[in-house]
Amino acid sequence: MKDIHVLFRVPEGLEFIAVKDIKDSIVDSTIVRDPTFSWDNKTGHVHLFCSVKDIKDFKSHIQSIKLLSVYSVMLIASEAIIPTFVFKETDSTCQFISKVTTEGDWESLIDEDSSKTFRATFKKGSIKHQVPSQEIAGYIGAAFGDRYSHWKVKMTEFDYEIMSVWFHSSDDTLLNRLSAKESSIILLVGLNIPIKDQKHRNRVFFGPTSLNPSIAYCLTMLADPQPGQIIFDICCGTGTIPIEGASKYPNTFWLGGEIKSKTLTEKARGNLSHTNLDNAELLLSDSRKLCFRDGIVDTIISDWPWGLRENSFQQIQGLYPKFIKQMYRILKNEGKAYIVTQGQKLMNTVLRYDWCKKQWLVNDIIPIGIGGYEVYLYILSKRT
Repeated sequence: MKDIHVLFRVPEGLEFIAVKDIKDSIVDSTIVRDPTFSWDNKTGHVHLFCSVKDIKDFKSHIQSIKLLSVYSVMLIASEAIIPTFVFKETDSTCQFISKVTTEGDWESLIDEDSSKTFRATFKKGSIKHQVPSQEIAGYIGAAFGDRYSHWKVKMTEFDYEIMSVWFHSSDDTLLNRLSAKESSIILLVGLNIPIKDQKHRNRVFFGPTSLNPSIAYCLTMLADPQPGQIIFDICCGTGTIPIEGASKYPNTFWLGGEIKSKTLTEKARGNLSHTNLDNAELLLSDSRKLCFRDGIVDTIISDWPWGLRENSFQQIQGLYPKFIKQMYRILKNEGKAYIVTQGQKLMNTVLRYDWCKKQWLVNDIIPIGIGGYEVYLYILSKRT
């Protein structure tokens, strides 16, 4: 048996949901033994520590299962703490990362039967440094190339991608493992396990503000819809949330409403037709005045228009109060709404209105990350 460390990159802020999906998908007692999971909020990282009989079998297992909440999977070859005095110096930082790369346990992770091609990738995350990410990736590639001199660098259609990332952690499992403090900069170097590109899952048409399917999938899991319920996305765009929800929960019915007819007919409906789902429907609708009877929807999950993406802050100022009033009208008693928006100030202002406080209870506000923006997920319950 071999102990391994695996890093899953998932939607930022929704790690606590993604880990449930990973647990359900990955834990096969014949391959994965003694699994332990850990994660840090708002990092987009979920860690798996476990034992496996054979690395090849584990990699094949990862590639054969559906990890619908996961962007990428990294099998760790080397882990270290970057000392503060090293991190402050440009040359010292690069040399330290090169050393950690060279000392990685690569033999157990790769197949060296023949000459291969590779490329190196480095992600800084939220920790900035004066050395560009591309330059650090060059040091990692050079160190790996020294170890495997018969391999060639290839930027596209390569056999292996050598990955590296650094970050802070507050998770006790990871900190204890490395004898680290919360202020420590943790460095991981490893091998990317190729999985299906999630951006193209269940869709063939995109828009400038289309939600990533993995984020939509996590939102539907968080809502936990029950059999027979109706879930509605009042601003469905290209249909990502209804499609992901209908795929995950076949015994529920998903509705999506979109005000732009071209987006609905050319993109959203095209995506729905592509999936062949029969428990979802998309319609042309104006969320300022929805054409539904009162109290017919169980749950609302929606990514609302917000200023930085739409470049229309003045417009959305008038939309949010009307959206919230319509949601209250069509939701069943004690129904919930899961609303994603970057407009925290505007949303908080609306929720403080006297009429709104009488209609809604704010259960939680969860910071998440979408496309580099600081975004917020509002979980609201209808007051009765």
